[in-house]
Amino acid sequence: MMALMLTLGTVSAQQPNAKAQEGRQRIEQQIQQYTAAFSLKGAKAEQFSALYKEYSKKMRAVHDLYCHKRPAEGAVLTDEQVEKRILDNFAQSRAILDVREQYYKEFRKILTPTQINRIFEDEKARRQQMKQ
Repeated sequence: MMALMLTLGTVSAQQPNAKAQEGRQRIEQQIQQYTAAFSLKGAKAEQFSALYKEYSKKMRAVHDLYCHKRPAEGAVLTDEQVEKRILDNFAQSRAILDVREQYYKEFRKILTPTQINRIFEDEKARRQQMKQ
């Protein structure tokens, strides 16, 4: 029993690192896909990679700041809880817009508006997928 508890403790302690590693790998895959799709080479590919990592980090921070745990199935939220969620959603939307606007200007130095739009649309699709 003690060995099982130690093993579970080790596994649970590794989960956050594993999740972070998975996130970094996903971002690297996205960078590779975009650099290939946009035919970025050399210095432009390096610039894009660094910029996309920064952008992803900021978007992740916004998500983490406003992340809500879903209530248990059948749970009823109070009016105050519902209102807080609504206001937090407004704040999160504003924060996402601010980050996107800031990075649009930076991405525009490397990419075309169509390419940037693809990044934003892909991101939006991933958010919708995560919600489901």
